[in-house]
Amino acid sequence: MNHNSQHHWSFDYNYGAQNPQFKQELIQTLDGCYKDTDARDTRTRQAITHIYNILPNYWRGYAGGDAKETLSIGTVIVERNKQDGLWNYSVQYENTTSGENLRMQFRCSDEHYRPLADSWRVDVRNSGNDEYSELMCEGYLAVDSEVRLRINGAEIIAGTVDTSAKLTCNWALFDVIPALAKTIRASGNVIELALLEDLEQLRVKSRLGFLESIQTPFPLDGYYLYGAGLLPAYWWLDADRNIAIASTFFETLVLREKIGGNT
Repeated sequence: MNHNSQHHWSFDYNYGAQNPQFKQELIQTLDGCYKDTDARDTRTRQAITHIYNILPNYWRGYAGGDAKETLSIGTVIVERNKQDGLWNYSVQYENTTSGENLRMQFRCSDEHYRPLADSWRVDVRNSGNDEYSELMCEGYLAVDSEVRLRINGAEIIAGTVDTSAKLTCNWALFDVIPALAKTIRASGNVIELALLEDLEQLRVKSRLGFLESIQTPFPLDGYYLYGAGLLPAYWWLDADRNIAIASTFFETLVLREKIGGNT
C-alpha cells in the first residue's frame, strides 16, 4: 500500500494545515481495524457487527474553538443477525458534535437486494431538553405498495413503490453492495433500487454502479449510489468484502472494527 499518494477524489478531504488530518485519521483507523482483525478469531458467525468512525468532510464546520486529538465526531454501529430466514438489523448512529442519536431497527429478506420485510422503527434523540428532543417513527409497506409512516402517533404516506421493485434501506447497503458487486462489475450496468433513506425518505429511482478500483491507501473497489433526491454516495469494498469506506456529501464512515463473518 502507498500512504503517501493522494486519496481518491470521492473521499479526499485533506485540507492544508488542518489538524487532525483527514488522510492520517482515515489510514490509522483502517490500519488499526485490519491489524486487530488479523489478531482475533475471524470464524464466520451469523451475528455480524461493523463499527465505523464518522469523519467530517468539512472540519471547519465542526471544529469549534477547542483542539482535538481525533477527527472523529461519532460512531455508527451496524449489527445484524439471521433468524427464521430474515436478517434483523439494528443500526446506531451517534454524532457527539451535533448531539444527534438515532437507532434504526428493521428486518430484511435473505436476498441480495435485502428487501424490507415486516415493519421498521426509528428512534431519534438530540441534546435538547424540550418537547422536540425525541421522535419515534414506525413504518410498514401496505398491501397497495404504499410506504406508510407513523410519526409520534400521526400516520402519513411517504410514497408508493412499484410492485416489481424491491424496497431496501441505505443501511442495508453494507450487505447489498458486497452481494451484488460481482454482478455489477460483470455486466457493466447499473442496478436500479427503490431506497428508503434512513427508513423515512422514499427514493424510488436510485442507481448503484461500479466506480473504479484503487490501490491507495488500500486495495479497494468503489461503487456509487446516485438517484433522484439523493446526495451522491461512494462505497468502497475491501478484499474481504467489507465496506471499508462510505462517503456522502457531509461525512465519511471509516471501518474501525468488524466482528463476525461476511453475509
